[in-house]
Amino acid sequence: MQTIASRFSAKAPIRTSRFSLVVAVLASLIASLSFASSATAHQPVLLTASASNSEKSPILLDGTVSFAVYATMKKSKEVRYFRFNHKAGDRLDLQYLIPDDLIMKKMTTRNLPQVVLIDPNGKKEEIKPKERTYFFEPYGGKGYFYISRISTPATAGTYTVAITSKRASSVVIAVGIKEIPGDVLAFGSGSERCPVKISGEIEISPTRAGQLVGMSEEEAKLCASINGWSYRIGKRDGQDFAVTMDFRSDRVTVSILSGVITEINVG
Repeated sequence: MQTIASRFSAKAPIRTSRFSLVVAVLASLIASLSFASSATAHQPVLLTASASNSEKSPILLDGTVSFAVYATMKKSKEVRYFRFNHKAGDRLDLQYLIPDDLIMKKMTTRNLPQVVLIDPNGKKEEIKPKERTYFFEPYGGKGYFYISRISTPATAGTYTVAITSKRASSVVIAVGIKEIPGDVLAFGSGSERCPVKISGEIEISPTRAGQLVGMSEEEAKLCASINGWSYRIGKRDGQDFAVTMDFRSDRVTVSILSGVITEINVG
């Protein structure tokens, strides 16, 4: 088996290092941004150009955790995607907002970006503008407008949000209500990013497998599933597990310490 070891300290993993690989973190807003009358804090995520491809768009691992996803488009017909996961019994909370700036507050409803929610079964629902309710966010010192709000029972699986501009514009999509730290799964090349799925992949390369090192256990398991890899745990916190010794080129065996992937065996 081919082994890829961690370069990180598993005893004190720095979770923000991976987060910055997926998105540009708006650090000045992390402690201050809120989008509800109860002043619920949303962790900010900025969609980059790579999010124009749905398969490379970030995944919020827990859709019940509060995130504020920012999308800025410079011209018409630009698209930004992001995804979020829900479990059975979850509630889906999503808010479509625009900032109170010179461009957006004067933009007519028909020119606002189109926001489409795609459920785990592929059903599409356009989040149509239903209001333009102003509120002032005192901590960040900025104003926003609610355009639409959804709160409904969630379907288990991965949701996709597609944002399409009709002209240069900026929007914010708030997801979730739980004020706890949340993880975002990155896609692409490089450490702690989930490799983009290769159709018909027969053999996992050490380089692609090695990208899981440093991820949380939940992130690594999800990444393996998305790529169609078999996934198993060989060691956790110093305890070895009995595993078969047969070689499989489509399987990864992981070692975990303190909830973080520290080593990968291909085969």
